[in-house]
Amino acid sequence: MALFARFFGRAVSDAAGYAVGGATEKTLEPALQALVNEAWARAPFKPLAPGDAAGIAAEDVEAYQWAENEAGNTGIGPDRFRALYGEALNAPGLAQLFEAWRRDLIDDAAFEHGLRKAKLEPRWDAPLRGLKEQLLSLSDLANARQQGFVDIARQHAESQAQGLDPGRADVLFELSGLPLGVETMQQAVNRGLTDEATFRQAVREGHTKTKYTDLAYALRQPVLHATDYAGLHLRGWISEEQMNAGGALTGYSPEQMQLLYLNRGRPAAPGQMATAAARGIEGPLGRPVDREQFIEAIKQSDIRPEYGPLLWESRYLYPPLFQITRLVQGGVIDADTGARWARFDRYPPEVVDALHAYWSHPATGKPDTHTAKAQVQLWGTTHRSYLAGESDDQTATAALGAAGVTASVVPQVLALWTHERELIRKQLTAAQVKKAYAKVEVNPATGVAWTRDEALAELVQRGYSHDDATSFLDL
Repeated sequence: MALFARFFGRAVSDAAGYAVGGATEKTLEPALQALVNEAWARAPFKPLAPGDAAGIAAEDVEAYQWAENEAGNTGIGPDRFRALYGEALNAPGLAQLFEAWRRDLIDDAAFEHGLRKAKLEPRWDAPLRGLKEQLLSLSDLANARQQGFVDIARQHAESQAQGLDPGRADVLFELSGLPLGVETMQQAVNRGLTDEATFRQAVREGHTKTKYTDLAYALRQPVLHATDYAGLHLRGWISEEQMNAGGALTGYSPEQMQLLYLNRGRPAAPGQMATAAARGIEGPLGRPVDREQFIEAIKQSDIRPEYGPLLWESRYLYPPLFQITRLVQGGVIDADTGARWARFDRYPPEVVDALHAYWSHPATGKPDTHTAKAQVQLWGTTHRSYLAGESDDQTATAALGAAGVTASVVPQVLALWTHERELIRKQLTAAQVKKAYAKVEVNPATGVAWTRDEALAELVQRGYSHDDATSFLDL
């Protein structure tokens, strides 16, 4: 009313108040609102609504007791306010509630309390508890069956629990996994391991568009590499046109095929070219092989071209050492020439020097080789005769002296031959001893002859008694 007094004075305040409820209500509404605002500002004691107070306490903006007192100003007692406060408290959403429950972060009672906070009837508790265990997704189930981790019954059951009937579950099963790749299937067809129909089915089940199936099937046969076609033309099995056509199958141009052809062929070896040059054989340029053609052959081989002149200069061969010696001794060449040729044959300097000295001063008075041969033959004959018992020590000594053995060495030789003869005799069986004695001559098998006393002694040494040995020889 202070505002009315300011405009109309206290005397007309009652009339103004009446006018507010009358015809001037709309006109005076702003002024009336200002009066209401001023009145509440001078007496700010209006309580909050009980629900608002409960929400403030639930959010921990003010203490619970403050909110309870505030609700009491509107006539809400402590028990009723406690109910309002409980209703204002919230729980996590169902998704978070299930996640916390599955991780064992809350127990069953807390989960059910969360359902109450979500304002769900208790009738839904049991069905929602059944959702705690999550199922594999439909695609995972189909793939697990494809890989053999679950059987068809489990895939059907769990898929149906998610709203997918068995028929559609089988479709997902067929869609899961991929067949062998197109290239592998091409090899399988080539080896006769599968047929065209299976090949086409594999293409359908893969990610290749089926409109390319005919092309993929036609590409199953491999083609030779361009280098193979170049090699076949080089060996004369196919023509140049066929070589170019084969190379084109893998994208090679005729110019590239010509380079492959040139790169695969090689000329004759340096030694062969050197032989052709020495014999005057016609080369690739239509004339006898010369230095130019030889160097060109080196360029076309695997040898670096700078070594061509070196190989050309070393193309000649020189006679072996024994032929050089004969030429020097025959007077055809002198010692200096022989030494130079030996050096060309790669003999070391010390050998060349020794050969040169030998060729310059040949030895004289060489022994007659026929005498030496006769002495060797006499040695062998004496040796066989002594072992056979045909020669005694005196006869063998004279023969060895004639064979060139010095007198001081002869006893040593005879002692060794004696040991050898004893070893030969010990190698004979009792039957061979008897046979040698019976013939009283050199045994053809052993070359040894036996007397009766020698035969008896040998048998006794082998374990026979004297009587048994005598009886054995006389049988």
